[in-house]
Amino acid sequence: MADNEHYDVIIIGTGAGGGTLAHRLAPTGKRILILERGGYLPRERDNWESTAVFVKGKYRAPEFWYDKHGDTFPPEVNYYVGGNTKFYGAALFRLRPEDFGELRHHGGISPAWPIRYEDLEPYYTQAEHLYLVHGRHGEDPGEGEVSAQYTYPAVRHEPRIQQLSDDLEEHGLHPFHLPIGVNLTQDEHGRATHESVCIRCNRVDGFPCLVRGLPVSRRRPCIRYQEWRLPGDVLS
Repeated sequence: MADNEHYDVIIIGTGAGGGTLAHRLAPTGKRILILERGGYLPRERDNWESTAVFVKGKYRAPEFWYDKHGDTFPPEVNYYVGGNTKFYGAALFRLRPEDFGELRHHGGISPAWPIRYEDLEPYYTQAEHLYLVHGRHGEDPGEGEVSAQYTYPAVRHEPRIQQLSDDLEEHGLHPFHLPIGVNLTQDEHGRATHESVCIRCNRVDGFPCLVRGLPVSRRRPCIRYQEWRLPGDVLS
């Protein structure tokens, strides 16, 4: 990248926040530069290997952070295009209305936000539609008001989870389907259809999606992309 190049917007990081911002700004005609600390995640069989992902930490950033006692710990961060959304479980919850107000916890007081749930509600809806969130508004008795239903039906429970849900309902509780952002087309039994990108595997949450079935994590920037590494590779 030449030193004299001009950009209207520079976005640092291509995770859920940076990638969504880039998607919204892309049609504006602005000159946009995206900076990322790492390159593209390799697409390989180890993406779905438990030993490679969790035991060997093959894709984890080779760095350690310090806790308040000065002890080191691995932060479980991943520096790739797409950020940590390459490894997330696709559950896309809204904050609840009370989360925007002052909350008292055992450790102190969390001050109120300068905005309300109602201010963000239209954007929650846009994000849910953009990321193909499957769910059913109205099942969760604690959620706030919504202006539109999810575009896609809830991901059907596996038999054992359905049994648990039914048992909880019999005890007067209110279980609900997780809002899942996944590129899934289901048949009448909840199975992935032949045309579905998502195959309903058992490798969600913590594994990078090998078939790119998670709309957030499969995103590739359509704007000028520049890989960014710290001088001397100090993170290693």
